Amino acid sequence: MIKFSVSRLEKEPIELVGEEPPQWLEIEPTDLLKVSESVHYDLLAKAVSGGALVEGKVSTVLSGVCGRCLEPITQKIENSGLHLFFELPKADELDISEDIRGEILLEIPMNLLCSENCRGLCPRCGKNQNMDKCACCDNEEPDDRWGALDNLKL
Repeated sequence: MIKFSVSRLEKEPIELVGEEPPQWLEIEPTDLLKVSESVHYDLLAKAVSGGALVEGKVSTVLSGVCGRCLEPITQKIENSGLHLFFELPKADELDISEDIRGEILLEIPMNLLCSENCRGLCPRCGKNQNMDKCACCDNEEPDDRWGALDNLKL
């Protein structure tokens, strides 16, 4: 849990550095995606007009398979520009765990990619086109089913 003392914050900024286990993100591990390292955070909480400003970064490492070529990959995700404002509660402590958790979850991509230039698998033979270009794609004729639309004048 990531929390800090409200009374201490009113006197001085509070540095919050630590880590949470991978299960903290509540992502069910699968072959396609799993959190493979702890979630690391390095935050600074400061008192500002009527509340608390929390700035810093949060990061972790994901592992899974590339969404295009299905090769195993590991990818670091990070939110290094974290800026959150909280109203100070009447309680002694402010728990910001759910907000920090939400910020790192927003960084998870829809598909992990081994690289932006990943060419994926051949739609005909299934060969990884990053390794070698297959012969069936070289002999492929262009799909002319939509050719008639090129002649439309709009």
